[in-house]
Amino acid sequence: MSADADQPSSGNVAERKFARDAGTVWGMILDHLVDKHVESAAAMKINPEGGVARTPEGVVVTSKELVQQVLLNADGNYTIEGYQPRMEQSIGVIYLGMDWGAEYERQSIPANAAIGRVTRREAFDLAVAETRAALATVAAPNGIVDIQAVSDVVFAKLCAHWFDIPDGVHVKAGGFRISNLFSGGFCPGDYTPPSGYIVHPDPDFLLTLFGQRTGQILRESVNKYVAEKRAAGQIPTAALTRAFFEEFPDPKDNDLLARTIVGVMMGALPTINGNLVTIVKTWQRTATLLALQAKLNASTETDEFVKAHQIVEPPMRETMQMQPTPDWLWRKAKKDHMLGTKNPVQVHAGDKIYLSIAQATQEELRAGGNDICPLFGGDRSKSPHPTHACPGFEMGFGILLGIAFAVVDSQPKP
Repeated sequence: MSADADQPSSGNVAERKFARDAGTVWGMILDHLVDKHVESAAAMKINPEGGVARTPEGVVVTSKELVQQVLLNADGNYTIEGYQPRMEQSIGVIYLGMDWGAEYERQSIPANAAIGRVTRREAFDLAVAETRAALATVAAPNGIVDIQAVSDVVFAKLCAHWFDIPDGVHVKAGGFRISNLFSGGFCPGDYTPPSGYIVHPDPDFLLTLFGQRTGQILRESVNKYVAEKRAAGQIPTAALTRAFFEEFPDPKDNDLLARTIVGVMMGALPTINGNLVTIVKTWQRTATLLALQAKLNASTETDEFVKAHQIVEPPMRETMQMQPTPDWLWRKAKKDHMLGTKNPVQVHAGDKIYLSIAQATQEELRAGGNDICPLFGGDRSKSPHPTHACPGFEMGFGILLGIAFAVVDSQPKP
């Protein structure tokens, strides 16, 4: 596949569709969104010289430099609080929809610290173990791993380990099905629609419907879980949810606690799952899978974490750069200013800012780099860093690498 993706093409659309499970309702929604993105991208001329352009929809930003500038927001030109009306209709507002300030600090600092304590190695090891267990039980028609089915099983196990959710009572293990809209919460399946609804710049009717309803169900279900634990005087043993319970010990904060648990899980699951499914399905239809298997077989490295870093991680990053999840983010302009240096654009307060994550990561790929931080909201290891750069990057990347490694390593040897 060519790394030159300056203009959308029908081939790219077909490849993106292949990388998703179109046999599910959610797969069909994602396909619809891909078509919508590609059509709107072409209409908005999303590869303008200078990396920024004004369109009828708002201001479209495509260069990596300017995407990073908007995410960092050093001059306070942008706000993420446009997310809040959507959050209110779905999972409820938490710090993920707040700009930096006293309330953001109150809600985020302990939570982000707990998330950041999970190392890449810890996440990798657990992901490998759970993936191998899932591969032993999930059907593989014609010897081809159904990565979405495996992902649903593995993420339920990982979430139970770190979050105590699914608990099997209030939130059950399972992927997304249309019937989820009429029952209690399911993990990991119900976390993707709210994420798409909130993060997608222009959600359509179906995404809005599913994103609102599944978010409301998760909030209600986790509230029941929290109330049950409070009534029993129990603090969960799962590391992250235990940290959240300790952060909000007052029962009057039960709803905020529930929203935080849901929101943090929502912030992680769809991104990791979306990239995982794209990576594995892309490799399955190309020579990449067999090539990686051959390299793993030939390697004399005995440490699987090191082996995965050496062999699986480089093509994994490349696939993520070519087809990232999410492929778009958005912000609102807080004040009038100029954006860009070559062919700069006048931005007005209230403008919607469309951030093309795909164009930013593809630009990096063409330049020979392997940075994938734009699709995680920026690089949190830098100082200063964007407020909403993912605090769980190490954890998330370890999970992604562990599952991908275990799937490749499990295939019949050539």
